[in-house]
Amino acid sequence: MPPATLDRRRFLGASLAPMLAPFAGTAARGQTGPAPAPSSAEVDVVVVGAGAAGIAAARALLAAGRSFLVLEARDRVGGRAHTDTGVFGVPVDFGAHWIHAADETPFPFFARAMGFVTAEPRQDVIIQDGRKRLSGDDIDRFGDAYEALEQAIVGTGSAGRDIPAAAVMPKGLGEWEGLVSFLLGPYGCAKDLDRVSTVDFARAREFPELFIREGFGALVARLAEGIPVAFSTPVQRIDRSGPRLRVETPRGTVEARAAIVTASTTALAEGAVRFDPPLPAAHEDALTGLSLGSYLHVCLELPGNPLRAGADEPIWFRRPGRRTMALLARMNGSDVAYADAAGSFAAELEQAGGRAAVDFALGLIAEAYGSDAVRRVGRTHVTDWGRDPFVRGAFSCAEPGRAGDRARLAEAVDGRIWIAGEATHAALWGTVGGAWAEGERAARAAAAAM
Repeated sequence: MPPATLDRRRFLGASLAPMLAPFAGTAARGQTGPAPAPSSAEVDVVVVGAGAAGIAAARALLAAGRSFLVLEARDRVGGRAHTDTGVFGVPVDFGAHWIHAADETPFPFFARAMGFVTAEPRQDVIIQDGRKRLSGDDIDRFGDAYEALEQAIVGTGSAGRDIPAAAVMPKGLGEWEGLVSFLLGPYGCAKDLDRVSTVDFARAREFPELFIREGFGALVARLAEGIPVAFSTPVQRIDRSGPRLRVETPRGTVEARAAIVTASTTALAEGAVRFDPPLPAAHEDALTGLSLGSYLHVCLELPGNPLRAGADEPIWFRRPGRRTMALLARMNGSDVAYADAAGSFAAELEQAGGRAAVDFALGLIAEAYGSDAVRRVGRTHVTDWGRDPFVRGAFSCAEPGRAGDRARLAEAVDGRIWIAGEATHAALWGTVGGAWAEGERAARAAAAAM
């Protein structure tokens, strides 16, 4: 959807000002104000959450001329798409970093229109086995193992057999089994292969991919400018018992004809937003079938390029078992690298705390490059989405047998409540593009229902 014109956005923003006034904050720069006394407002649509799905829904409602208000628990927009410039002094995505299936999303268009710089990820990958950099026949054997496992999962899922991806592991992968299982399971799906639906995997679309040099989260935040957002306003309860929805927050109640709820599946399943009466059983069940996996960035500042890596160079490690990470060195040519853990191992590291994650990452680098490579480590930061009360995980991946839950979760409740986000997209699940498309879908449905 092309951006709404500035004049149109200013006009509607002004028309909603009386509704927004009881709530602190403006959308344009993420500013917040003091907590107001409880108040009430009334709009056509309440949008719960100012992540990518919520922003997309708001822009679509804006274009449709509907009154709406976005209620956001945080003091910023973007949700799991968040770019930080304070920790390292350069843009670093603490959440989503890759634009997946770039030709199926509007983000390249938005980036060009707003002056952001895009870049294609490198296709050449370094694979380390201890101190040895693999090449030649080893790389060929890795490619064969990767393709064998991927085709086994896709073939099974495409045939409609919704079983654990681990159940179709080909025999004979040998020393490559650990790495390819990590890449196709935790690294790609945020869950170990025994918790990945073959059908969900087969439907997923990922390529082509792009980076945003200024940060993916920064682009998403720009797309929210001019949208009326009430910050630091978590939704606690949605009362759907009456003719109008009553959306309750610590700062007051908003009445609406419809609601678009973009909170994560795990947060909703664990009661972050209470529905009264409860959601239908099919929706409640779908939330658990589409639970979030675990994925964390261990961000490391490695001055002087001790790995002798190129900008945005991916480095993988052949190790037995599931205790490994994938490295993205010198992001945007900077001294900052990602060491990414995922799946059950990432969940363990989150529980152990940031220091444990940093120590493991540095140990992995030292194992491959020698102790000198980690002698002069600068600043570090570990993301913690699994313990974030407003998210409680990374992104959704359907449990075995549960790929159909995405369509079930997307169905309207009472013809006036839509749950929308990456978890409701059949093919772009786990991506910002999926969240954006689903936010737009829900907004169109809400507008049409009126």
